[in-house]
This record gives sequence, structure tokens and C-alpha cells, in this order.
Amino acid sequence: MNRTNLSSSIESAAQNNTLQQSSHYIYAILFPLIFILGIVGNLFSSVIFCITKLNHISCGIYFLLLAIYDSLALIAGLHHCLAIGYNVPALSGAYCRVRNFLLYMSMDMTSWMVVAISVDRYLKARHPIKARIYATRKLSIFISCCLNVIFILKNFHLLTILIGNFTEDAADNCDPNPHYRMYSFFFNNIWPWIDFTTYALLPFILVTISNTFIIHDQYNRRFKLRKRTLDLSLIRLLLVSSISLVVCNLPISILAIIYPYISISYKTNKIYDNVAFAFDMLRLPAYISLGLNFYLYYYTSVLFRKQAIVLFQRLFHVEENTNHIQRAHRMFTDGSQRVETFSLFNNFGDFQSLSIPSLKDSCFISNFYPN
Repeated sequence: MNRTNLSSSIESAAQNNTLQQSSHYIYAILFPLIFILGIVGNLFSSVIFCITKLNHISCGIYFLLLAIYDSLALIAGLHHCLAIGYNVPALSGAYCRVRNFLLYMSMDMTSWMVVAISVDRYLKARHPIKARIYATRKLSIFISCCLNVIFILKNFHLLTILIGNFTEDAADNCDPNPHYRMYSFFFNNIWPWIDFTTYALLPFILVTISNTFIIHDQYNRRFKLRKRTLDLSLIRLLLVSSISLVVCNLPISILAIIYPYISISYKTNKIYDNVAFAFDMLRLPAYISLGLNFYLYYYTSVLFRKQAIVLFQRLFHVEENTNHIQRAHRMFTDGSQRVETFSLFNNFGDFQSLSIPSLKDSCFISNFYPN
């Protein structure tokens, strides 16, 4: 009997060690790739939504902030890469507080920027005339500021001395300080529900409802006008944001709630069980969703792709001959192409008065690009 128990314990320890080593190599190799691709992609997204024609649409502010907060969340996520992939411990309690606040704040804002974009599109599709009056860039800035204030207040406790666990067997040095038992109970049992509701559940519901109404409205509009095809570019862009939010972030949010109750390694670094391994693995899709937005925009949106191409041509000084310029001009002057372009513009409402995409209008880079 004792031999059986001993053999079982040895096998369990070997399995746990294998899982921990796998997690170590995955984070050491995969996370740096996600980080580099994400930072580069978000940087390009920020520039495109800051200095191109896309900056003039009301939801351009939301896309710009989404790219910025995606980058901040990836930077805060380096803690997991260093701790799991390279066994680098947290430097101090102050480091943990800043890191925790930055991560939770950024993740909250990324979710609600997707919500704001979806609601903005819904208003443009459902009430295009009223949207031109009320859905303005000033309102977008005001809403963004309000969301920032709300989530600063929500996550402010993460900046206090209540965070930081530097005991010998701490599972994570950035966990709550064990000397404050009431806060530890709150952080482990109540906070996950609050974070799940604000970060995943409410955004998922609002994004799904908004996108459902948008797709339904677009379908009816096309059907009444007897057009055979939908604007697949717009619909894909709508679905990408909601699918990315749900598929990549909802699983880790749900597991975070039940993790304290089903894992024996929750509060200690001496045991690494299957649940801890699953928790570490489910973090990666959430980080991937922070780094792939630029590439998804480029693949799904005709407008974004055209602006990105113009930006790349300017940044890398691509030589364009007369034929290329004329071909690019014909894309916006040809009748069939104008119908497609204006069809996309009508879906965004405030694009209708824009001319051919160009970066030379931007006062930010007027001295950078010669005439």
C-alpha cells in the first residue's frame, strides 16, 4: 500500500515537473514573439489612426486608444514571461503594484474600446443622420476620458501596499499581501467576479448585441436595395472584434474565478498541477489578441489596408512611377470602385466628405513628407 502511494506520488511529481518545464519553454520562446509582433503592429496602428484620414472618423479615437492600451498590456504582461519563462522574480512591492495596475487597467480599457467601437458603428448604421450630429470625435474623447476615470477608480487598490507577497512559498510575488487577510479574501474570492463582469461579461454582451444589430441592419438595407452581396469587409471587421474578445479572453476570465477552488498550487510555488498549467496556457491567447489587431485590421478592412499601404510607401520611401500613381487614382475615380468605396464610407457616416486617402494633409507630418 505504501509502495503504491509512493509510486503514485513520484509519478505525480514527475508529471508536474514536465508541465512546469513545458510552460517554461513555451513562455520563453512564444511570448517574446507575441510581444515583438504586437508592439510593432500596435505602433503602426497608432500611427495610422493618428495621422491618416482614419483619424477623422469618430471611432478613430477608440482605435487609437485600443492600440495604445494593447501595447501597455503587453508590456505589463512581460512579468509573466520573466517569471514563468526565465524564472526572474519580482523586484519589489512597488514594481508589483505598478505592474498589476497597468495590466488590469489596460485590459479593461481594451475591452471597452471594442465596446465603444461597436456601439459607434451601430449608431452609424442604425441612425446615420443623428449619428453625424451626436457621434463626433469630441464625444468619443469625452467617453474615453470617462472610461479612463472609471477604471482608474476600479483598479486603484492595486497601487496600494495591499499588493505584494514575498513569502518563501508565494505562488506569485505580485499576489496580495498575506498580512492583510481581509484584502486577501477580497482579492481571491470577490475581485475575480468584479473583474470578470467588467472585463469580459458586460463587454461580450454589448459587443454581441451591437454587432448582431449591425449585421441585421446591413442585410436588410442590401436586400431592400436589391444588391446581391453584403459588404463582407465591414462584416468581417465587426465579427473579428467580438470573436477575438470572446475566444481569447473569456476562457481565462472564467478560469480565474474557479482557479482558487480547483487548484492545489494556487497559493504556493511548491506544487504545479494541471490547473496551474491550463491557467498559464490560457493567458497566451489573451496576449495574442492584444498583438494581432493590426494584422486583423489589415486583412479584413479595405480602408485600413489602403491607409496602411500609403503609410508604408511614405515611411520606406517607395518610388512610384506615373503608371502606379494613375492606377491608384483610377481606383478612386472608376465608377465601380467608387460605388464600393462609398458603400464603405456610408457605413461609417463621417467618411462621406473625405477625399483620396493621403498623408500630406496631416499637420503632424507636413514637414516630414516633401511636396
